[in-house]
Amino acid sequence: MIIRDGFPALHTPGSKTFQPNLKDEEPIPRHTFWFHENAIQFHPNHLESLRHDCETVFTARDKPDGAAYSAGQTFFLPANKSPRCALEALTIMIFQKHTEHLPPGTFNPNISGANWWTLVMDNDDDDGINEKGGGTTETSKDHEESTEGNDDDEVGLHFDADYELEEQTTNILLHPRVATVTYLSDYGAPTAIFNLKSPSMDDVERKALEKPIDKAWLSHPQVGKHTAFDGRLLHGAPGLYFPSRRNNTTTVTTDVEPPVKRQKVDTANRKRYTLLVNVWLNHWVMDAALLDEEVCAQMKTPWEDPNSILKQGDSYTPPFSWNAAADLSKPSQISSKVKLEPSSVDPAGEDDITLCNHHVTVRYNPLMAECHGASNQSSTVELELARDAIQLEVGDALEDDGGEQGKS
Repeated sequence: MIIRDGFPALHTPGSKTFQPNLKDEEPIPRHTFWFHENAIQFHPNHLESLRHDCETVFTARDKPDGAAYSAGQTFFLPANKSPRCALEALTIMIFQKHTEHLPPGTFNPNISGANWWTLVMDNDDDDGINEKGGGTTETSKDHEESTEGNDDDEVGLHFDADYELEEQTTNILLHPRVATVTYLSDYGAPTAIFNLKSPSMDDVERKALEKPIDKAWLSHPQVGKHTAFDGRLLHGAPGLYFPSRRNNTTTVTTDVEPPVKRQKVDTANRKRYTLLVNVWLNHWVMDAALLDEEVCAQMKTPWEDPNSILKQGDSYTPPFSWNAAADLSKPSQISSKVKLEPSSVDPAGEDDITLCNHHVTVRYNPLMAECHGASNQSSTVELELARDAIQLEVGDALEDDGGEQGKS
């Protein structure tokens, strides 16, 4: 495998032998950060069953040790495999939307696909995320350390990567081309994406983590919203510093009504439902596998292959569709932009986390009120960060305790 700037190298289009392309401009990711508030149009009759399916997959990931699926398991759907359920169909649709612009031969579909999983988190007090979870990137130990003493910061800052590969090779941090978050509810802390890439392989002391961070984005949950970003970027859901917006009302846009007309659904369910899909090209994540058939059988959302003869008659309606107005070739327009300055009087706080096999201190230096105010500005906020507004300080490398790693 050949690595280019933290990614598995793409192939030269038209090359029959999949020759690596190391010279041309990278065609993916197209944007550092991209979002559309109504990219996925969920049919109102199927939204609750899709949430049930998210919970089913999330529960499958959280089985006790020794069970078929241990806590933190993520899944991989190859680019050339037909989906078996609605969630897999949504996953592969997202993968295809983010790769359909690539010329044939750019990637090998036999070793490319979507690494995916779901998160379902309680948000009864509306102060952030109250059930532990994370992405496809941290070890369980990492996550516990990053959230210790802080119930609101439930998805610690991390990089998405093939961590099994890193464990076996010591220093190779390989990333998805694009990381995505799709929201199926309006509740919970925003996803925070920081304009900071992971260190290169030759940066053994991980000093690149201490580079100034000049920009960040906050993406609050909203039904049908789809957020995508460069798969090398630092991200998480630090709800203590950037909490959920108040007075959210869960809504869903139907396929037949314009985006401005949104239908209310059950507001008693105040959970944060997300589908996480990472686009991997020319690499299969080492510790991710197909979703078990038994789990697929528990799915409630009706789904049929649009290319096959319908089994359920003319009454079948697709549970979701991609909004044609969500054009991935164009940059997103963000109307809400906030500048955060460090405070020498009363900085918001700091977290001790583990990142890239090192102890790292994350310092949130603006006033807490300013962090909260920025988070409450809009459903999507671009943060202009003055120098040292948010800092990472790299400490000692972790000692190898020989323990088994798992994803959070």
